[in-house]
Amino acid sequence: MTCNPEIDSRKKGGYNASRSVARGVTWAVLMRWVMRFIGLFSTLILARLLSPEDFGIVAMGMLVVQLLFEMSEFGASVNLIRSKEIDRSHCDTAWTINLLQGLLAALALVALPVPASVYFKEPQIIEVMYILALGTMIGGFENIGTVLIRRDLEFAKDFRFNVYKKLLTFCFTVGSAIILQNFWALLIGFLAGKGAGVVLSYLMHSYRPRWSLAHAADYVRFGMAMIPLRLASVLRGMVPSFLVAGLGNAAVLGGYRLAADLSGMFTREIVTPMGRGLLPNYARLADDPEGLSSIYKKMLGMVALVCIPIGVGVGTVADDLVFVLLGPQWGLAAELMPYLAIGATILAISQAMVGQVLVAMGRERSAALLAWLRLLITFPILWAGLKLGGVMGVAIGGIVAVVACLPLIYNEVRRAIKLPLPALLGPFWRPLLAALAMHFVIRLVPTAHFEWAIVRLSLDVLAGGSTFVAVILLLWIASGRPAGPESLLLSQADKFLAKGRSR
Repeated sequence: MTCNPEIDSRKKGGYNASRSVARGVTWAVLMRWVMRFIGLFSTLILARLLSPEDFGIVAMGMLVVQLLFEMSEFGASVNLIRSKEIDRSHCDTAWTINLLQGLLAALALVALPVPASVYFKEPQIIEVMYILALGTMIGGFENIGTVLIRRDLEFAKDFRFNVYKKLLTFCFTVGSAIILQNFWALLIGFLAGKGAGVVLSYLMHSYRPRWSLAHAADYVRFGMAMIPLRLASVLRGMVPSFLVAGLGNAAVLGGYRLAADLSGMFTREIVTPMGRGLLPNYARLADDPEGLSSIYKKMLGMVALVCIPIGVGVGTVADDLVFVLLGPQWGLAAELMPYLAIGATILAISQAMVGQVLVAMGRERSAALLAWLRLLITFPILWAGLKLGGVMGVAIGGIVAVVACLPLIYNEVRRAIKLPLPALLGPFWRPLLAALAMHFVIRLVPTAHFEWAIVRLSLDVLAGGSTFVAVILLLWIASGRPAGPESLLLSQADKFLAKGRSR
């Protein structure tokens, strides 16, 4: 039973795991990339209208918002998605818990501006946090129908909801930046995004939530298992920014955050949205070990094939990439990106290995323990990096920390999925060798005599992309053309070309 009976009447013909996973992941990745394209376009404009200090001031406040939100996140939406049977009372309880979460986080934000200004050494953060508190409260009223859309595997509608919200946020943020040309434009965009999410959620789904705590005990029990997991994961991701923010230099923090966003944009933005499509499908395969293992290995192979060359490529062309996209005032970002891009690539792969699958199989405690162990490993490494090399040491420490956590991740995953180490490493060696070849070819291409950075960047991308494709195909053929992401992509390319010829 669901909160949307019409969905049940339309779902006939059984459940095809591979097709459902492919459809869900495709829509989720497409949605994320469209949103990131909008976000990138927004960043390109804002980076020329605003200063690194403007970005840094708002980033300080957003660090506090994110921390408070995760500390109060009971995972009501995740619990609603993975529950086998739900009715209206479950949906209303989930909405009520999300509303209470937003209100509590907003109240905490109102109480923390002064301590935050002391730590960050930035007095302007006080008024920033009041605005962020208002937006957080508004966001708590979003319709639970947006979660039901994902639960019912209506990924096309989920795509429209999130893209519409992103477009409205873009319009308000960029419009405000053109007029104000200071950090208030980012705050106006934040408020607009929260408000747009609430309005669109009620326009795009007919469900109308009501106040209810009928199943609060069940959601609290699930939340008590999820909060440690989410908190540890978020803290591990926030530690670098908090350490850099403690330096008390908004411009340095702004440069670091923008470099981190650009470095991980083309790797994290593949893995993160996959979770939207993988979680409900992993949950349905929890009682089918062979089917789950097969889907998991296909997913991991595709992540390796896409993320490794992108991460290596971004790090290789970092100087020209930052100059073309952001301008000369973001020199610090260009210096940091080669290290941040490599760290982001390894982190994306580790997230693909462990993300969603443990929660879908009911192993929240194991996932939480793993997250806390990773945090305990990461923090001292990054702190030592900060003390030894400042912000550059933090970037290098990020690579060391994520590599140090990989054995722990594999040890936990093999308990949930019967996956021997050779089978796990199999998808990685070909993309890794091809990416290394790409890196050396880009370094050898004589583009330095070209005056325009965009020309150098274009030639590097062309040479590097061609090299990777050629080497990966040669390695695949030399390996006996095994079934994997290469064969899948070639099959899809053949189908596309066949359709083109038929037309």
